[in-house]
Amino acid sequence: MPRRLARGQQEFFAIDLRLTPGSLPISGKEETIWIEFPEGVTFPEGGKVYYHSPKKPREELSPRPYDKATRQLRFVHSIHLGDHSEAADGYYSVNVQVLPEAPEDLLWGRIGIGTATAPLRIQVGAPGPGPEPENLIKNGGFTDVRFKPGKDWQALGGVLYGRDAQQLGAWTVGQYKGRGVWETSKTGEPGRLIDLINGDADGHFPADAEPPFDKGENVVDINGDNTCGFIEQAVDVTPGASYRLAFHTGYHVLPNPEAPYHRPTCLRAEVRYGKPGAETVLAWDDYVQYCTGAGAAASHDAGKKLNAPGWRERLLPFRVPQGVTSVTVRFANPGRSGFDKELDANPDGSSGMLLAHVRLSATP
Repeated sequence: MPRRLARGQQEFFAIDLRLTPGSLPISGKEETIWIEFPEGVTFPEGGKVYYHSPKKPREELSPRPYDKATRQLRFVHSIHLGDHSEAADGYYSVNVQVLPEAPEDLLWGRIGIGTATAPLRIQVGAPGPGPEPENLIKNGGFTDVRFKPGKDWQALGGVLYGRDAQQLGAWTVGQYKGRGVWETSKTGEPGRLIDLINGDADGHFPADAEPPFDKGENVVDINGDNTCGFIEQAVDVTPGASYRLAFHTGYHVLPNPEAPYHRPTCLRAEVRYGKPGAETVLAWDDYVQYCTGAGAAASHDAGKKLNAPGWRERLLPFRVPQGVTSVTVRFANPGRSGFDKELDANPDGSSGMLLAHVRLSATP
């Protein structure tokens, strides 16, 4: 909060408790948490209060009856902060509803625990575009690129590449070696396992994307230097909740779009959970993209003819099983052999796709 809610609209808001610096952990101390809703706002009939722990399924709490006269809701819960228990460091979500007669304004209430209080702000207004859901992927735009000392982006074939990148933010980088063997980078560096393309210079991103591409977003070429490269990232999720993985794929800007380079490019996207070596694939799909035939300008060679990426948005929805609190999102180049455990990896030149604008968000 604040977020814009229309008259009559129901929603949840979050209460996130944190220790102040230097405080001792709290292990199971029972406290009363109270909410004083703003005038014009109420706790709805049949409303819900949940506690969301990072390590356990969400817990439905039993609040005391809502006091309409004082607009107060109270519930009791055992607080775990910084004690490394399964219930530690979660957050609460509380139902709220705007009354039909509420003024269209910023309305103020209060939240309290013990003697500590904090403001509750709810913006009431006519329905408008909803807020963009939180992206659970870190560095989904590949903006966080760290280079080796003294190195930076460099032109290659007229395109600005990050061949000397040392780290790609929260992403783990590696390559598929064939016959079921996945090998992560021993140094953590992308190296030649994947390639990075400067998005501002040579991304040719679509102007109508929702949400729009931000300045500074870059592109991962999952092919790398003739490798079946991959990137992956672990994400905390809520058991039983639904999510949507969204991303953009494009055909490679290099090499030139003349024959014989009209071959299809490929990408595998998957969401997995479980211990390494015994993982379960929760959702996956294989994508193929062809040369559009359209040209694009090279940022560092006016005479160079590139292939337009032909960016396409891809969506991969999934629901998290009960008891699962973390999933791994992986993007990989299957090459020409795919991931058959009986076959060697075969990148076969430029077989990998371009990848950009990765988002993972909860859905209703």
